[in-house]
Amino acid sequence: MAGSLRGMKPFPRKFPRCLALAFLAVTIHGALLGQSAGVAVVPKGRVELFDGRSLSGWTFVSRNTNADAAAIWSVTNGVIACQGRPNGYARTLKTYRDYQLHAEWRWPEGPGNSGVFVHVNPPDKVWPLCFEAQLLAGSAGEIRMNGGSTANELKPENPRSVPRQKPSSEKPAGEWNSCDIVCRSNRIAVRVNGILQNEITGTSADSGAIGLQAEGTPVEFRNLVLEPLPSPATSK
Repeated sequence: MAGSLRGMKPFPRKFPRCLALAFLAVTIHGALLGQSAGVAVVPKGRVELFDGRSLSGWTFVSRNTNADAAAIWSVTNGVIACQGRPNGYARTLKTYRDYQLHAEWRWPEGPGNSGVFVHVNPPDKVWPLCFEAQLLAGSAGEIRMNGGSTANELKPENPRSVPRQKPSSEKPAGEWNSCDIVCRSNRIAVRVNGILQNEITGTSADSGAIGLQAEGTPVEFRNLVLEPLPSPATSK
């Protein structure tokens, strides 16, 4: 902040105090926006979020700030392997909006807990403001509101999540599952293995980074791909 205001000339001695304070407030607000604002990418073609060889383009957040990211996240045989502990997430360095996301996951050591984050917004913390396509075994397709995010479908009995709408479409532990998420403006739809499990509207964020969750259990990810939005008629 100080750096962004450095070099400002002092107000004239007769400059009205109320105008000076208003000018300063606008200047500070503009400086803050300049620090946090980023242009969200709208995919115009296929975007590979994971190149199959490295974690280039990703950053890592952990509840234990001394945790070595390489001890939690690694690439083996074209797969992102997450050890699950300590709790945290990997997220893309770029932010995105209006896209369809394809991701595949499996539990290599038995059923567990993880999730795919969309619209991840700062600050980085456990957990950030985002929407989570839940991958918890038995609940895949639930949508969770993290970090203060909200949506129209939230109910008093479920103030932080919207349960999946159909019977489980998950595969047995050890097999690969697919999660397809369509983010269109303030609407998010989630399919698990091709079955539409959830849709929410009126989300409090419509852009942000994309993340993978570490939450206690080894989990593997592959084929993380963004595509341009389908037509509205085929996105349901």
